[in-house]
Amino acid sequence: MKKANVLIVDDSRSALFAVKALLNHADIHTVTASDALQGQEALKKEQFDLVITDVDMPNLNGLDFCKWIKSNPETAHIPVIVLSSLDTDIDIENGFRVGADAYVPKRLANKELIPHIESVMDKCTFVKDKTILVVEDSKTIQMVTKQGLEDAGFKVVLADDGQHALDIIDDVAPDILLTDLNMPRVDGNELCRRLFNTDKYEFLPIVVMSSLGDKSMMRRLIRDGVAAFIVKPFNVDMLVVTMEKLLSDHFQRMLEERERLIHEQKLTIGFIASLVNVLEARDKYTSGHSEAVTRFAIAIGRELGFKDQDMNRLQIAASLHDIGKIGIRDNVLLKPGKLTMDEFKHIQTHTVIIQNILKPLPGMEDVLVAASSHHERWDGTGYPNGLKGEDIPLFGRIIAVADVFHALTGDRPYRDGMSSEKALQVISDGVGSHFCPTVAAAFFRYIKTLKYPEQ
Repeated sequence: MKKANVLIVDDSRSALFAVKALLNHADIHTVTASDALQGQEALKKEQFDLVITDVDMPNLNGLDFCKWIKSNPETAHIPVIVLSSLDTDIDIENGFRVGADAYVPKRLANKELIPHIESVMDKCTFVKDKTILVVEDSKTIQMVTKQGLEDAGFKVVLADDGQHALDIIDDVAPDILLTDLNMPRVDGNELCRRLFNTDKYEFLPIVVMSSLGDKSMMRRLIRDGVAAFIVKPFNVDMLVVTMEKLLSDHFQRMLEERERLIHEQKLTIGFIASLVNVLEARDKYTSGHSEAVTRFAIAIGRELGFKDQDMNRLQIAASLHDIGKIGIRDNVLLKPGKLTMDEFKHIQTHTVIIQNILKPLPGMEDVLVAASSHHERWDGTGYPNGLKGEDIPLFGRIIAVADVFHALTGDRPYRDGMSSEKALQVISDGVGSHFCPTVAAAFFRYIKTLKYPEQ
């Protein structure tokens, strides 16, 4: 759990000590106050991530203290957990009524307090800075909705109708959209239809506000993908709960999808590694070639400032760039002499074979295209598609430099490998014709960091 700064408010010294010890054991920093008035002063002086308060205290009771926290614009975003010996259903209901985020009976503190803290903090961290685009033509409903959502920690952007929402949605990049149905220009029904038909917003959670008279339209929109309906007039607290649940469910689905993709990627990489081993077992001269090309490609990607996701995709593309040679005949692949024209055309097909072999793998389209383009040339004279300049995928341009450098410096059946210095000169001479100038420059920057150029 992320280390948090928590204010504990209780008039019982033994209770303060026990809660402080429990939280400190969980590596949570704590500040204590002996009553709610001291708690108010502490909140004015210091930033806290969470407040834990008793109920039955002199001067100002915990429920009024909680109400003060939630009504104060400077502290309204701070979650509050009520920790009390008063734990009847009515007591707990009263706690939630004044805005408490959780209510824990003191008798269960050792077992339940830390899990409640984790849950509340995770929820607040998740909600914080999430953006809701509210599409509503009524200024009154706009203001009420905006105030309630902002008090709950959301960022809110307002649009006066569906057309206004469409005009600003790309800049806003909302995490959820809340829209009325009956509006001028583009109404909520049309807005939903357009967003559902846009790949970028296909999975954006949409909540529709409407009256009970729109039941048939509600059923159709839910069938089309609307996540929830809020019936007017609505309670702002229930609106907040709906938004939090939708975002939480959406976030959970994203995590599950991410885990699934990571698992698939691991299986894919394992499959690729097996294919590489099969390929390189055929030819002792190319043993370790894919590994070396991948190492150089990653170094170039790092020089170009690639993020982790792009680096992972580049690694896969570089690892499989020669997999298509599995489909090349041995008498051509291992021929010690010069290739005939027909043999050269046959070996060129390895850039197409790779796509046929790996096309069934999900989510690999961009990687396959990149891996199959490493023999394209900057001036358009390469193969298989004669792509030119920046039409060549960036990954393909990177792999081209890495591939040529390692191929030139390695032994082949028909020649000995050349020195690193000579290979670098060949690449330098090919900048602007064979190689992308930006990629080549990044490769040379990397090489300069090495004491001895790698091979």
